[in-house]
Amino acid sequence: MTTASAKRTRDRVTVRFDGPATGRGPATWGQTAIRRALGRLEPDDHQFNIDWGGPVEPGLPVETACEVLRGLLYVHDSLRTLLHEDGDGRYVQELHATGELDVRVADAETDDVESVAAELRHRLGGLRFDYAREWPLRVALVTRGGLVRHVVVVLSHTAVDGWGLPRLVEDITALVAGADPATLRAGRRLNGPMEEAAQQRTPSALRREASARDFVLRNLAAAPARMYRAPGGGGYWRAVLRCPGLAEAAEACAARLRAAPATVLLAAACAAVAASARRSDCVLQVMVNNRFVPGLADLVAPVALEGVLYVPDCREPFDDLVRSVWKASVNTYRFAYYDKDRLAEQSATVPAADTTCWYNDRRGVVAATAADTPDTPDTPDGAAPPGGTARDGLTWSAQEGEQGGITFALHVLDAPGALDLSLTADTAAMPPSVMEKLLRQMAALVREHGAGAFSDRPTPARAGRGASGGSP
Repeated sequence: MTTASAKRTRDRVTVRFDGPATGRGPATWGQTAIRRALGRLEPDDHQFNIDWGGPVEPGLPVETACEVLRGLLYVHDSLRTLLHEDGDGRYVQELHATGELDVRVADAETDDVESVAAELRHRLGGLRFDYAREWPLRVALVTRGGLVRHVVVVLSHTAVDGWGLPRLVEDITALVAGADPATLRAGRRLNGPMEEAAQQRTPSALRREASARDFVLRNLAAAPARMYRAPGGGGYWRAVLRCPGLAEAAEACAARLRAAPATVLLAAACAAVAASARRSDCVLQVMVNNRFVPGLADLVAPVALEGVLYVPDCREPFDDLVRSVWKASVNTYRFAYYDKDRLAEQSATVPAADTTCWYNDRRGVVAATAADTPDTPDTPDGAAPPGGTARDGLTWSAQEGEQGGITFALHVLDAPGALDLSLTADTAAMPPSVMEKLLRQMAALVREHGAGAFSDRPTPARAGRGASGGSP
């Protein structure tokens, strides 16, 4: 480590970094979509900061940790990119070739390392990013005995989505082992959102994007105008149901139906949502990874977007529903990479459709948002809201703000020895008792049909990964 790369003070290190590319140009579809979503959440948009990092064993010198960080900033352009709003309400990205990042250093010599890290995570994650002026990552190093024992990283959602984090993990592991940043960067088709934006302007990408918008508009035209009462006024609560053995049940049901576990979980969600809304059909905004799109496999940037899933009959027998959801979801995953600004302009040509119900299968994502573990002083010991219960693996927490005006967001999350079904909803549209019933019905459907006898009737071909974050 040379003095040109980092300057140490008592409680922080200033890391000077550089990169091989610079430029200014239109934001990508993903950057624009997440920036507009965060804008609707202001001033509570810190809830969607991405919390990452963890213990460092057996420990690293501070200088080595800073060198790894410099290498990561070299490899991934999104970490050196700021977003500006132009005079027409559009977003522009600015990629910097050089800069400085202040990294906090906290000595835990007389304290518990994990407690110090938790306090730093809370402090750094609880502040909203200045997307036009602040680098989209904050880093803190917790030391003991002169070595870094824990790293705290908070990322802006404008720089990465959850499915981009595994690439960061791989690259950090390689950099710690001594890999050359230029070698890591070489050979990747796209190294950042500036290159992605250029690809989005090619004729083939524009044709694909137009087809995606056409598909979404057709599904919106078929979808109900409102699944539930209009959201607003009830206050948002989150219910989390911990479900031991649910992953194994989904695997068993998927094996029996020659489907994918993600399709089984999605079908159960559709059935439970439709039942809670007292409807036969269901429309969901399903988050899609999009890294099956050519060139995006290694990209650390916000490329995940929502696809519109419409299922006309969710009351059919569950085995049949899994098949129906698989058929409906294939194109939902395929056509989820598009320009949301252009879609919004076209949406005026179709009847109003409900776009306030969200589903996100986040299994395998190695980070959490601040909203996943909110600070809720008004709900001690997981107390339930009026009309809700706190029992049998169910916990509750009150949520800040208006959550962008959604009716609900349903997440499937990895948990120790279990899956967590997490439902954030406006209790004016979905009372707590309805929230609980939805979660328990979803889990019960998967368990019941995962434990059932094998069917003799014909089944469709296995649907690949089929996850909302995976490829069709």
